[in-house]
Amino acid sequence: MKICEEYDSIQGEGKYVGVPSRFIRTTGCNLRCAWKNKDGSITTCDTPFTSWNAEKGYELDLLNTLGELEGTNIRHIVITGGEPTLQRDLREVSSRLLYERYHVTVETNATRYVDVLDETFMSLSPKLRSSYTSSGNELRLHERNNQFIEPLREWITNHDYQLKFVVNNGNDIEEILEIVEQVGASPDKVYLMPQGITRKQFNDRKDLIADYCRENGFNYSPRLHIDLWGNRRKK
Repeated sequence: MKICEEYDSIQGEGKYVGVPSRFIRTTGCNLRCAWKNKDGSITTCDTPFTSWNAEKGYELDLLNTLGELEGTNIRHIVITGGEPTLQRDLREVSSRLLYERYHVTVETNATRYVDVLDETFMSLSPKLRSSYTSSGNELRLHERNNQFIEPLREWITNHDYQLKFVVNNGNDIEEILEIVEQVGASPDKVYLMPQGITRKQFNDRKDLIADYCRENGFNYSPRLHIDLWGNRRKK
């Protein structure tokens, strides 16, 4: 498995927010997300070193990872990216971690359904139309690969999951409701979180998102890691 970093932190989003976790970040992504903000600025993926400018990375040393975790209180492992489903040995790595009795979350944009064990918790984060503000080859790649309805149905049928949406503006909720209905997702497994990389951008959107959650039985998700440490790469 090609990764670009590995570190201990806390989960900042979704169902397990606040839980101490080991993050294994794969490199490479099949999408090029970009959102337009109210001030006209563009926010691209918050980990561009795994997508827009993907690092070559290095091979995960799983035995070393397990050795580092011995004696710690961390029992949750998050395989994230980039896009982890591009990694051919995702099943092998997640299976070993499950065998060692860790809780394993795989965070994915849900454009690809791949074979992983049923016990893997899937964090599914399809990208909405508001993410289509790149241009040129990047936009064409994003449009071609951002096909998620059928893979979402597979993931939801076969795994425990959360369905996590980045909300940019008031146009997003209709698309979210349509997707939830199409794939048959349970509202209590849906999480909405603000698009942005700064506390101000989150604050600009939080009331709108909270209203959507109340109206539709969804969950509000903060982006706690950014609230605590800002949008900077973990050292």
